[in-house]
Amino acid sequence: MYIDTHAHLYYDDLKNQLDSVIKRATEASVNQIICVGTDLVSSRTSISIAEKYKGVFATAGVHPHDAKDAPDDYLDILKDLLTHPKVVAVGEMGLDYFRNLSPPECQNDIFRSQLKLA
Repeated sequence: MYIDTHAHLYYDDLKNQLDSVIKRATEASVNQIICVGTDLVSSRTSISIAEKYKGVFATAGVHPHDAKDAPDDYLDILKDLLTHPKVVAVGEMGLDYFRNLSPPECQNDIFRSQLKLA
């Protein structure tokens, strides 16, 4: 048995063929998949996908690239999302000072608050 610990099943090239993707994964002995959210929308979508498939689980979080777009109440929303029984982790989160798609201080604040929440 294998677990795919980091998948984005909501990406355009996968979302319209999820049944086939899950079937092929199962045939390759991948019995569990963790669909990773990168912002609040994709976190909700990950949960939605996890609800439809027995071996799929979700995460909820804000990626450093998306930190600048997080609403003021993002932590309250994340807290709520994290109560879902198919959510297994906080994330995707971290710091990315190479691309700097969000200002470093914003990334740092969002990352630290998610660490405390976790």
